[in-house]
Amino acid sequence: MPFDITSIYTVIGQSVVYILIFLFITAVLASVLIAYSIKTERFIFPNFMLFNITLLENLLKALFRLARMDDDIVDEVGIQLKNKISLKKFRNTPQDRRIIFLPQCLRGVDCPSKLSSEGMQCINCGSCEIGKAKKCAEEKGYKVYIVPGSSFIIRLVRKHKPEAILGVGCMAEIKAGLEMCEKLNLFGVGLTLDKAGCVSTVLDWNNFYEFIGKDN
Repeated sequence: MPFDITSIYTVIGQSVVYILIFLFITAVLASVLIAYSIKTERFIFPNFMLFNITLLENLLKALFRLARMDDDIVDEVGIQLKNKISLKKFRNTPQDRRIIFLPQCLRGVDCPSKLSSEGMQCINCGSCEIGKAKKCAEEKGYKVYIVPGSSFIIRLVRKHKPEAILGVGCMAEIKAGLEMCEKLNLFGVGLTLDKAGCVSTVLDWNNFYEFIGKDN
């Protein structure tokens, strides 16, 4: 039987089309579940959603934009799902093996703290909530660092070798931080800022205190 290259190309082409159709349908289903989860605060088929968020993030965001919806919903649900997966192991980690990273943008505008190799050195001047939060967390056994960027986080993780991390930041920072934790086999959870930016950002501090207080 003669070798028919045309038939092979036809089969490959059809297979690619079928795969693309399958991925599109899968992404549509995942988008519906993500939108439902945000609206109801209930996660149906969380592993299916997280798999699609990881594999088809750009397509999912495109579908949300097409529906005139905020595509940040995809990142928000992804963070919530990863938090849900890691939370139990995070709680089972001794508090003295946990690190909290706070972003320097939460500081007061007139903050007098100085930058060191361990991040910003809070002097608890009272111009923002960081001093109180840091003291409260350290009394529970956490190590707390106020950092200006991801390079500090990586260096401090390598130096102090924690087993679990609580990160505070904007959605993009939390997303990147949780991905870093996965690569380093750390139990990571994240709290997103209510208002992001370079300065004078806003965090729901009641949510922060509630989170670190649930072990007691």
